[in-house]
Amino acid sequence: MPYRNAYWYVLALLPLAALAFWPSYLSQVATAPLQFHAHGVTATLWVVLLAVQGWAIHAGRRGLHRTLGLASLGLFPLFLAGGVSIFIGMAQRFADEASPFYTLYAARLAWLDIVAVAGFALFYFEALRRRRSAALHAGYLLATTIFLLGPILGRLFGAVRFGVAGGPDFALLHGAFQGANLVIAALAFFIAWRVRPYGRPFAISGALTLLMALLFEFVGPAAWWEALYARAAAWPTLPLAALVAVAGLLVGWAGWTAGRRPVLSAAAAPA
Repeated sequence: MPYRNAYWYVLALLPLAALAFWPSYLSQVATAPLQFHAHGVTATLWVVLLAVQGWAIHAGRRGLHRTLGLASLGLFPLFLAGGVSIFIGMAQRFADEASPFYTLYAARLAWLDIVAVAGFALFYFEALRRRRSAALHAGYLLATTIFLLGPILGRLFGAVRFGVAGGPDFALLHGAFQGANLVIAALAFFIAWRVRPYGRPFAISGALTLLMALLFEFVGPAAWWEALYARAAAWPTLPLAALVAVAGLLVGWAGWTAGRRPVLSAAAAPA
């Protein structure tokens, strides 16, 4: 079975995320907005859950693996709710022109959020539906981390490759974000090739990452989209987060139901 040591790579996301978000979040965590905490905590818990699940199944701890799988049914809706709160919070800072960063990139990055949340939901549904196939089940869950890499690598590339420290340097982040998208897509396609014939989840995540790059480049800066996105600043955060959480529960229920082992009728059962 592939992915035997994948949990080490998943855990490596945590220190990378800490480095990437130190300037904008961790260094000022006490005064950060609530939506930053909601997204940061749920994303961290998701990474930890995937890593421990991967370790548990390969260590023969099937009971722990199943328990964490059930826990994911509750964590997944909370992760989506945290994501939509970030989406609205960025729209508010875009409309208020809170900083040059949001003026330049909030409307562009919104498309990355939209595609990532949709892809995340699709992959979680497929992971539950395919849970009888260990390779596909693991692949769809692990491929959700591809959607977490963009914000991490984009900021790290900006700091390391382009020397972005803030203010006038923010314009350089365009190349950093797009460079990160290309690297992530190439990584996803490589993993898909490496674990063939079970690489479909990573191939899809690579294609979605390229779609993000195109939307970031050509739709994000469009005047009609910026005007529409600015209107999202007036959306009520808590009701929408609750609505998205309910949608996440429905996705989990649908995937779990679709993955049930079929029950043979008495007439169809073998003699």
